[in-house]
Amino acid sequence: MKLDGFKLHSIYLDTDSESFDLHNCFDFIGLDYDVSAQTLRLRWTPSAYAPPGERRCITVTFQQVTHFSAEPRDPEIPFTEDDCLESICFAQPDSPTGSCFDTESAPTPDLHYVFSFMSRFSFRVHADNAQCQIQ
Repeated sequence: MKLDGFKLHSIYLDTDSESFDLHNCFDFIGLDYDVSAQTLRLRWTPSAYAPPGERRCITVTFQQVTHFSAEPRDPEIPFTEDDCLESICFAQPDSPTGSCFDTESAPTPDLHYVFSFMSRFSFRVHADNAQCQIQ
């Protein structure tokens, strides 16, 4: 997967000039999966803990999605934890979502991105490319 002008790792979204802490400074507000257009759009809004310079909304759009799957949230965890990203890691295409790993180097194009939340909800995605919009 090719990310255009940004990278995702651990709890961060990094552009060439900025780094955004998606765990501490942003709330996940949702995703839109368009089956016919093969797109997945993820949206974050600044939380109360975002520094003044980071008070912008973030949208990541995956195009030509080839894989999208989800694991359920833990019903014992409050719904207030659904908007808090726990981590972004990577998984081999044929490995279980729970066996994802972090990498300091650039991920290979075949790896799936796994987004995990504090409620234990997680989803994995693979696409041809992704763009990031910061407003």
